[in-house]
Amino acid sequence: MQAAFSSRRARLWLHRRPFIADCVLALVLAVGYVGFYSASAQLVPDLDYGWADAAMIFVPFTVICLRRVWLWGGIALALAVLCAAVYIEPIQSMGADSGIGLFVLTYTAAAHRPIQQALAAAATLWVPVSLVIFTFPLTEGVDHLTSSMLVLVNLILAITAFWIGWVVRSRREKVEELSDRARFAEERQEALAAQAVADEQRRIARELHDVVAHHISVIGVMSEGAKRVLRTDPDAAEEALTTVNQTARTALREMRDILTVLRNGHDESDPADLEPQPTVDSLRALVAQTKDAGLPVRYTIRGEEYPLPTGVSLAVFRIAQEALTNTIKHAGPHARAGVVVDYGDQEFRISVGDSGTGAPVVSGFSGGHGLIGMRERATLYGGTLEAGPRPGGGYLVEARFPKNAHLQGVTI
Repeated sequence: MQAAFSSRRARLWLHRRPFIADCVLALVLAVGYVGFYSASAQLVPDLDYGWADAAMIFVPFTVICLRRVWLWGGIALALAVLCAAVYIEPIQSMGADSGIGLFVLTYTAAAHRPIQQALAAAATLWVPVSLVIFTFPLTEGVDHLTSSMLVLVNLILAITAFWIGWVVRSRREKVEELSDRARFAEERQEALAAQAVADEQRRIARELHDVVAHHISVIGVMSEGAKRVLRTDPDAAEEALTTVNQTARTALREMRDILTVLRNGHDESDPADLEPQPTVDSLRALVAQTKDAGLPVRYTIRGEEYPLPTGVSLAVFRIAQEALTNTIKHAGPHARAGVVVDYGDQEFRISVGDSGTGAPVVSGFSGGHGLIGMRERATLYGGTLEAGPRPGGGYLVEARFPKNAHLQGVTI
């Protein structure tokens, strides 16, 4: 394991230093070629071979050192070595040894450069090489037919090297593309997860706002009324304080249920420990509680009742709760309210209006979870919400849901 780790570190170190890595490659190829040349000298007695010849063999391999850091410089050096080997008689032995460097440069051009540059580099290399081989045979007695065959063999080998480099480049680009896609998918997944967390936080904030704002408003109104009649009408004060006590317990219980879901998760929480979510059927109790808080409310049902999806039913209750809370806080002391539930043939509608003359309700009061939260609840199930002052005075909140609203949203 230690050896594998060291080898991986060495490869990584060389990968970050391409010039040093290419120098090592050139040295390995040159040493291997010198060993092969030495073995050939032992097998052929007439082959004159010495240390000077061995050192000369290393020269053509120097072009490999420049293959990635300076490709065109390596090509120019390779052509210069070839011309020197052709025209300078003492070093003509380098002509046959320069082929490996040419093939490596051809492979590198195809593997690391765009296709146009790679083709230009290959042509720059092999057109002069072919002309030199065909025009200036390096060995006496070699006719043009043999030279032509030699040119053809070299071109076939060069095309093979180019094709291998192109395949390697295509594979590397494909791997990089897949890596980019995987990274993009991972980043998108993280973004979706973050968005889901943010949506859940907003949903929880709306739930807490709906629970706390309504019950605290009721507690505030009832406690103020109890304070005023405490001495003159103790029975009324006791009744108001009883309502305050019950409202506070209800608020604490609903907050506990929400926090229990947060703490344990939806799948792990015990349904027996949680009360059912409020629905349209809970509007009667909500209206009664609002009446106990001192706001006269008239509750009206129109049309033939039909069941609503759970999510829509919860949204309707929360919208009504929020609207009545706003009425208690802003409509004024002599206001009256009305809640109308209309089971239409094409859509379901809930309207909460008041006759108040208090300060107008602004969108996003109480930390931004008022009218914005109601509109988001309606939109979630394909509905619409309108809220604003009425022409004859007062304020009206009206939400409409298509009869097939459960097909356009999701169920909470």
